[in-house]
Amino acid sequence: MKSDNFPIAASVALAVGILQTFLLQYFDAYISAYSPVPIWLASHVVSSFFLLLLLSLYTWTVSILPCLPAAYILCKLRPRKLFVYLILAVVPSFLWQHRLLFIEPARFSHFIVIVDSILPALFMLPAAAAIVRLAQRRKNV
Repeated sequence: MKSDNFPIAASVALAVGILQTFLLQYFDAYISAYSPVPIWLASHVVSSFFLLLLLSLYTWTVSILPCLPAAYILCKLRPRKLFVYLILAVVPSFLWQHRLLFIEPARFSHFIVIVDSILPALFMLPAAAAIVRLAQRRKNV
């Protein structure tokens, strides 16, 4: 699927990013509703900071898994321009999810919001792409 036609590959990257955003929203809602891990952590962890740290780590780990197929598609487009494809896939969805940041920045003034919302939205798909690239270099994929 390595494409030499940049406009087509860029369009595919944009479409993959938009589709990934919608699927990840449904996946996150499902995990939030049915996962026993947050309740178990809340009942066994003593300090609130450590609880938030563990919940953030759990969210990152669980959310990177559904990003792997999209990252695989982006890595198959053209490996030299992966950074451009990641920007095309991540930035429009980030702007859509965090549009209130530009309207009302006071909502995003807390550090926890940045860690739990902004950083995962920007770095989950690139982290999944890094995992896929590492697997491809080792000839596993």
